[in-house]
Amino acid sequence: MTADLTTLVVAVLGVAGTLSSPLLGQRIAARAKQQEFDLQSQQRREEREEAQRQSAFELRRSIYAGLNTAARRYQQALDAYLRMIADVTLTDEARTELASVRKDFRDLYSEAQMILPDKVLDEAISVSAELGEAYGIIKRLEIGKPRATSEYGPETIELARETAHVTIYNSIIQLRQLMRQDLGVSDPETPGE
Repeated sequence: MTADLTTLVVAVLGVAGTLSSPLLGQRIAARAKQQEFDLQSQQRREEREEAQRQSAFELRRSIYAGLNTAARRYQQALDAYLRMIADVTLTDEARTELASVRKDFRDLYSEAQMILPDKVLDEAISVSAELGEAYGIIKRLEIGKPRATSEYGPETIELARETAHVTIYNSIIQLRQLMRQDLGVSDPETPGE
């Protein structure tokens, strides 16, 4: 009876193995497909995240380039405007040009405020304030009503030149350096150009 029982157990196990083989194969195939699907999903997610990082980088780079250009144009327009005031050769075209570059800077500055990291934003705020201060001094000089006292002394052509040539220019260099560092194209120790 033991031999019969052993034969019966072997036969039952053989039939059970034969019947369960397709089920196990199907389960293994389903698991492999799920792993493949999960891997593809992860790859797509990583590709989307990389595309978003690249898009954010390109936007930041574009804003930085525009802000740098607009600040420099504004500084140069203030300088040119100041020379015309000093030479008494101010024209309506110069007034229009200054208003245009000022607006361009303010528009880009407003847009940049939404994406600049804090360190860069702090310097952009300084540049904007200095440009605004120089603009105010120059416009008061234009109408003949400079302040007798200001944070820097009496408002004169010399003070306006110092503000436009040195103060603003140096701040723009510092802003540009911070933007380059943020983009990863400059070392923190590299002096501005």
